[in-house]
Amino acid sequence: MTDTRTVKDVIVRAAAGDPDALGELWRGHQHLLLRYFRGKGMNEPEDLASTVWVEVARGLSTFDGDANEFRRWLFTIAARRRIDEIRRDRRRRNRDEILQSERQPGPAAGADVVAERAASLDRAIELVQGLPPDQAEAVLLRVVADLTVADVALIMNRSEGSVRVLTHRGLKRLAERADSGGHGPANDDSDINSVIPVTDTDPKAMYAS
Repeated sequence: MTDTRTVKDVIVRAAAGDPDALGELWRGHQHLLLRYFRGKGMNEPEDLASTVWVEVARGLSTFDGDANEFRRWLFTIAARRRIDEIRRDRRRRNRDEILQSERQPGPAAGADVVAERAASLDRAIELVQGLPPDQAEAVLLRVVADLTVADVALIMNRSEGSVRVLTHRGLKRLAERADSGGHGPANDDSDINSVIPVTDTDPKAMYAS
């Protein structure tokens, strides 16, 4: 499926409900989806790819574009499914941590840790909500969802340079607000690592890759 016109014809047929055409799209793109999910370290790439194709099948009737636009659409769906899976995984891990702390005998230190983490996350979310919408989206996708600049640019429909600028400005503003108690700018050597407590990745590098 390297000829753009051929792919366009297949897309039109698939949108009209031709199952053979949908199968041809699957054969031409499934291996790319699997590489994407495996490259991102997802645990169940086949399952994630299946959810992408379900959404593709549902949306093809309203899709209007050529081969390049189809691939962009396909991987936008894939990026969103990846974010959803990351969020589900974090919720599962947080739930397991809470259950584990409740099962442990002795002092309620585990509950204190969970409460402290929850308060820290609530504060981070409150700070992010104070950002301009584009900066907030860039920071959340880069830091919380751990997407690459290219992924975020795809989802936000912006250039990679624009995503880097938005992320840098958002993280700088978050660090200033965190150091000043959330009420305004502070010194320039703010510790950005303290702003978003839900990732081990250094946010200072978020706009550099």
